[in-house]
Amino acid sequence: MQWPTYLAAALGAIAGSLGTGIADRFRWHRDVSERERQERQTAYANFLDAVKRTGIAISQAAHEETLPLEDRARQARQAMGQHGLYETQAQAELCAPKTIIPLMNELVRALLSLRDTVIGGDPPRSAEIRRRMAEGAHRHRAGA
Repeated sequence: MQWPTYLAAALGAIAGSLGTGIADRFRWHRDVSERERQERQTAYANFLDAVKRTGIAISQAAHEETLPLEDRARQARQAMGQHGLYETQAQAELCAPKTIIPLMNELVRALLSLRDTVIGGDPPRSAEIRRRMAEGAHRHRAGA
């Protein structure tokens, strides 16, 4: 009988199967990690785009000097919801590490503060509006 030959063939088949399984596992893990990274990047980009569009809309409302204060205030309030800010923030928070979430909250608070300043009736070119806009832009560049 040729037991050594059969044993060597069986061990070779087992080793080959294990090697393929391990390689497949590493490939799967790498693919999952890459997909998660891409999803996180997309979520962050969508959130920052919503921050930018919301900030622009509030700024435009603040500078509509021909509109009555009530209309400017309404536009500033609507800007917070119409650009998907809260939805994209929630989506980004689902995949963000805990260290990023406070930065995202700061960006939203800066926009809320600017919105409240516009609603409060500060003139469009007031020092308070300029300060809040600069503060929000600084947080946007430094934060997320």
